[in-house]
Amino acid sequence: MASYIHEEYLSEKRPLKVLDLGCSEGMMLLYCRKNNSEADFYGIDILEERKNKAIVRGYKDVVLEDIRQCDFRRYGDDFFDVVICSHILEHLEYPGDILEKIKGVMRDKALLLVGVPIGLLPGMLWAKHLEPLFNANKRREEVLKRFGHVNFFTLPELRKLLKRHGFVMEEARGDYFIRARKFFLENYRWWFEFNQWYGKLFPGVLGHVTVKARLNKRS
Repeated sequence: MASYIHEEYLSEKRPLKVLDLGCSEGMMLLYCRKNNSEADFYGIDILEERKNKAIVRGYKDVVLEDIRQCDFRRYGDDFFDVVICSHILEHLEYPGDILEKIKGVMRDKALLLVGVPIGLLPGMLWAKHLEPLFNANKRREEVLKRFGHVNFFTLPELRKLLKRHGFVMEEARGDYFIRARKFFLENYRWWFEFNQWYGKLFPGVLGHVTVKARLNKRS
């Protein structure tokens, strides 16, 4: 995502305004500083300790609020050049609602950077429709209580969702050829580069996808 922001910065030839939904501790700003991208970062997060850390790292403003209730109009129309939506959509019962809300604060042709877990259709059907039949903790009402994964995407479904709300997918890259906590190969750059190479060729078959989409307000 930081590389996409850097490309946009070089293209626009001016500092960017970036909104980071679920900004956590503000790590994205550090990655952008590393590649010398000039950007003002604004964030939204639900935990105060994360907000404070992001402010210390240089975020201009972080709103302490659940994004489902957030009034995005505080930013004004056509304010942001980039919106980051990483590990958000899969947690929302109605992900399209957030896409509609952020459109108003994005300028025309602004970038939306989305990161979500992804899978192939059989696995998604299993997680969405079959597993809840015999596992009560996976039922929609229970998952919503703990803000878990309530939506399951394939790459075509994600593309359709974005298009329905005025975003055109420009690029998709799969991540995590093998996704496991503390997997020993994660410490090696060659493994990262292999994941990036494979994920560019086959973005819809890995465990996670990063999508670069552009808002077309005239669509």
